[in-house]
Amino acid sequence: MRSEFISTDPAKQARILRDEENAHLRDVADMQELLKLPRFRRLLWRIWTITGIYRTPFSTNALNMAQACGVQAVGQGLLADVNAADPNAFAQIQREYISEQKSKEAAEKNKEEGKDG
Repeated sequence: MRSEFISTDPAKQARILRDEENAHLRDVADMQELLKLPRFRRLLWRIWTITGIYRTPFSTNALNMAQACGVQAVGQGLLADVNAADPNAFAQIQREYISEQKSKEAAEKNKEEGKDG
């Protein structure tokens, strides 16, 4: 995130920009490490589901819509961070979620068939 503070001192401004770049690189490295954890990827999917990153925030009530837009912006910001760390991570997380859902459905079906037999 770029600082909105502009110093009249070029050396100070250069230091601010360098610090921000270092913080960004650290954040990307942190996200890359976290994305290696299956439980973190599951958490991300839950957050994206709750924040509705692909749902419309539209509401006929302006305050509800403003709140939905704010919540959605948090999820979309997190998605941008994930994409900066690993452009393939979202697809991986989505595949893992779908696989988990299919496994649950198969287990439920087997359980139901066991009752019938």
